Formats: sequence, C-alpha cells, structure tokens
Amino acid sequence: MSIRSIIARPTPDGFAGRYVHNNGHPTSRVPILLGTVQGHFHGDPQAAARFYLDEHPAGWSELGLDFTTTTAFTDTRPHPAEVRPNRCYCHGERAEAPQLLTHDDVEALWHEWIYLLRTDGLQIISTDWRKSTQDTWASHLLPWTTDPAAPLPAALR
Repeated sequence: MSIRSIIARPTPDGFAGRYVHNNGHPTSRVPILLGTVQGHFHGDPQAAARFYLDEHPAGWSELGLDFTTTTAFTDTRPHPAEVRPNRCYCHGERAEAPQLLTHDDVEALWHEWIYLLRTDGLQIISTDWRKSTQDTWASHLLPWTTDPAAPLPAALR
C-alpha cells in the first residue's frame, strides 16, 4: 500500500496543499524535497511551492528529482528512485480537476504525512490516527540547508 501525504504551504490558520499518492514516508520524500529546493529551485522554497501547488493543482501520483522529462502522469514504470520523474494528476493521461487540501481536510488514516514548504525550512508532520487533535501530532523542522543525503532524525525514520 502507498504511503500517502500532503505537500503544502503554510497559511495564517494552518496550511493549503495538494495530495501526493506514492512514497510519502520521510525516507523517500525528504531527500526529494530538500534536493529539489536546493538544486532545481536554487534554494527558493516559494518557487517549489508554486510548482507543486499552483502549476499542478490536481495533485500528484509521485514526486521525483528528474526535471528533464515532462511533468505529467504516464503509466510507464519502473523508474529507479534517483531518476524518478514528477507525475501529476492534471497533465498527461490523467486530467483531473484541481483539489485543494487544507488543515480541515486531513484524515490521519488517509494523509499519513504532511510536508510544509516554509520559508525557514521543511516542516514534516506525522499525522496519527490515535491522537484526536492536530496539535498533538509530531512535527519536525529541517532547515533548507540540510544535506538531502544526511540521515533523518530518529523520529522521522
């Protein structure tokens, strides 16, 4: 089963973002997001947020580090992790309607991790269906200067 997540930007009362279906565990997602912001987006998390959230409003099948291919959903597999393309649900073989997810839409059984693209770093939130309120979920902030290949803090492994 896929580990599902949300990639989002902070808002005054929480966050707003898009669904990502595959590879949502921090061991997969954190290196991709840190590497993408540091590399492809030249250290600009707001540019990354525009790409992930504004330019692809229907959400994602998977995120990758390969920005040399067209960002679209195609049913071609497999891709090694290091060359995995970005596969959205709004271009290519799928042309789904925009879907905005906010803090009010989170279902801990369905959205297992939340990745907030903040100006000061990547905030990683572990949703937990055993806890009744969002303010009790575990959260960790990694500065954008964190090495994408560095081991994750124990709470994120």
